[in-house]
Amino acid sequence: MSYLFTILSPTDTPLYTHEFGTSRSSGDGIPRFSAAERALNPFILHSSLDIVEEVQWGPSSTSGSAPMYLKHIDKYQYNYISCWITGANVRFLLLTRPRDEALGLTSGGAGVAGGSKGSLAGGRGALGGAAGLYNPTNPATEEAVKNFFVDVYEVWVKTVMNPFFRVGNGDVVKSPVFRARVAAAAKKFL
Repeated sequence: MSYLFTILSPTDTPLYTHEFGTSRSSGDGIPRFSAAERALNPFILHSSLDIVEEVQWGPSSTSGSAPMYLKHIDKYQYNYISCWITGANVRFLLLTRPRDEALGLTSGGAGVAGGSKGSLAGGRGALGGAAGLYNPTNPATEEAVKNFFVDVYEVWVKTVMNPFFRVGNGDVVKSPVFRARVAAAAKKFL
């Protein structure tokens, strides 16, 4: 699994971007995006913002307010996008690109997909049905992504409380501590 995590300001300015691979179940933490995928990923994330706004400003939940975690909101080819919205309308977007084995794109088919590698958010726990395909709506996958977002949100709140950091001006997060904590959350849950 390869992931691209991006934080976008209310004006859709990227404030932070981090690429990583799965670290769970024998993963090495290295993203496996091809050069073409790496160039296309920002466009995929920005195209999903229309859906984010539809969900965000659409009918509210039974509690009377829109949820912060919007779950899996979009799919483009084999890329899945999940979203978290803060109270200040800052969006956390996570693009997930499953390995070809988890998608059933290799010559091994479903037998390869059920192999020993995988993560809680995309490996054996998230493989759906007999076909062995990645399923972003699997409860284990959704829980792992939600836990990742919760950890990152806690670090984000601490970062924006810094009086020298102003999100309204589109300040980019450059803190090595922030990057290390996002990487630790990714390693822990994804």
